[in-house]
Amino acid sequence: MEKRAHSKKKQLKRQFENKLAMSDNIQGYRPTALASAHWFSKLNVMLFGGKLGRVHIEVKRLVGDWGRCVVNWDNRKTPKGKFDQRKIPYHVPLEYYIQLHEKFPTWKDFIETLAHEMVHLYQMSVLKDPFSNHNQNFYAFRQRFENAGLRLYR
Repeated sequence: MEKRAHSKKKQLKRQFENKLAMSDNIQGYRPTALASAHWFSKLNVMLFGGKLGRVHIEVKRLVGDWGRCVVNWDNRKTPKGKFDQRKIPYHVPLEYYIQLHEKFPTWKDFIETLAHEMVHLYQMSVLKDPFSNHNQNFYAFRQRFENAGLRLYR
């Protein structure tokens, strides 16, 4: 079973590297919710060991951000790092979702942004990091990103 999972991960990485190479020169990428969900699934296996639950992904015009990871609790929409999240009641069911900007300079910028927000989702949903910002937990993923040919930055 473990061997099969490793083989699937390797296959996904190869597919991803091929797509990355093919899309390197594509300018002005406009993601769809369906494409975002597709790449969320692939990145989840490749970078996060499939530990992230499926979340809703909105593609819309954002001002000042390319992406956001949001937790909705008690109708308080709290983007990562914006409020003191030590007060989030993790003992009750929480709704997480990701928002992505409607247009990116390149496909790779889209993928790096989606993966970046997935790190914040991991911080919130798996680690229960009270701040879920660009801290040590966030940058612990840097090597995984580099191995996949991606950059992890602020």
